[in-house]
Amino acid sequence: MSNIQERLQQLLDGELDPADIADDPTLVSLADRIYGIKIASVQPVKARDLAPRSPTGTVTEIAPPTDMMVEVIAPEAPALEMPLPTNPLPELDMPATATRQPNTMRWIFTAGLLVSILNLLGVFGYLFGGLCDPSDICPGDGSSRINWASIHQITTGNGWSPSVLDGSFGIPDIVAVVSTSTLMVFFTRRK
Repeated sequence: MSNIQERLQQLLDGELDPADIADDPTLVSLADRIYGIKIASVQPVKARDLAPRSPTGTVTEIAPPTDMMVEVIAPEAPALEMPLPTNPLPELDMPATATRQPNTMRWIFTAGLLVSILNLLGVFGYLFGGLCDPSDICPGDGSSRINWASIHQITTGNGWSPSVLDGSFGIPDIVAVVSTSTLMVFFTRRK
């Protein structure tokens, strides 16, 4: 073991020539990794192959010859400290868009939900009941809810129906309440 350690120490000290380590693949690999010296790898040769051939055991060095010296790099200079600013930093003005603006869509859908609920309760029959022709069934006869599907016929009896207080409601009323409440919740969420 001491022979291997001695050769390794000699390699690290730079005392071995490339020809001295050509027969040891471990030292060749270490020399390549440590010093960047490329030495042709040794091909193992069996004893039976040695006899007929002429000895061509010359070492071929791929890289230019070096003195295998290790370069010592000086440490870096210490970092310079940056002086801290002595003046206080000015206050930043907030742009006008950063302030919270009232969400108009939220208010529109809240108003739509309020209109849908007030219509279900029959409030609009008291407000717009005078538009209906007295010869038809009108808000004065108990039909105080506007039919959303027949709103264009508000002046006739087809535009009016009994309120939810009388147990009557329709699909357009359900759609109006559900859609406006869903959209109001959607636009109420903070982003």
